[in-house]
Amino acid sequence: MKFFAVFFAAMLAFLPYAGAADPEFDGQCAMGLSEGINSATNCSVLWLGPDDKVYCFSNPSAKEAFLKAPKENLSRAQAYWQSPENLKRLIRKD
Repeated sequence: MKFFAVFFAAMLAFLPYAGAADPEFDGQCAMGLSEGINSATNCSVLWLGPDDKVYCFSNPSAKEAFLKAPKENLSRAQAYWQSPENLKRLIRKD
């Protein structure tokens, strides 16, 4: 019985990591990408988007700026991530 208790405790300890998703954009700053800038992060500043995906930011200020218009910034970041030329076309439409 003790074995099962230890096993169960170990499973609970690792459970949070089981569903942990890899961050979008390979962990680059989502705000930076929305502005056409590649900026690697350590993913210490995160946001769980409405699409249940994890987005990283280089600092809390970048996250705060991103969340002022999350839908638009996410659209720009995704466009840039697919191809930098996409962002240029998207900005021209604005």
